[in-house]
Amino acid sequence: MKLILSVILLFMPGLSNHRAGEQQPVKLSTFKDVPEELMGCGDDFYLNAKDKDKSILICRTDYVIAYIRLNNKAVSLKVNDKMAHEKDEEIYTSGQFILSIKKVADKQTGIEDYDFKGTITIKSGTKIIYQQNVIGQGGC
Repeated sequence: MKLILSVILLFMPGLSNHRAGEQQPVKLSTFKDVPEELMGCGDDFYLNAKDKDKSILICRTDYVIAYIRLNNKAVSLKVNDKMAHEKDEEIYTSGQFILSIKKVADKQTGIEDYDFKGTITIKSGTKIIYQQNVIGQGGC
């Protein structure tokens, strides 16, 4: 009996690990370092005002490429104007993910600069795997 119980317990840890076909949880990680090719004009997205003050980003775009960190791994997505989207929405895609950014300008802070509020949504296929309200600033 003890031998059977020992064998069962030996294989139990494997049962709780990732099973085929299941989606692993997705965590959008914050970051400070922005790739040099994304410097210049663009939008910076933050989780809150405290992160904004400390320049801790959740997303950065240059209007052509979006940069995020999923599960601590860098992911670049390209703008996709061919996908249907709403007026205040930008769509970026990679082979695996779709990033939807909906934003509304909050106030003009300079000739070309502005603050905004919005929502970031990440999909894998048609399934929403992450959604977060954000604040940000953009311009040149």
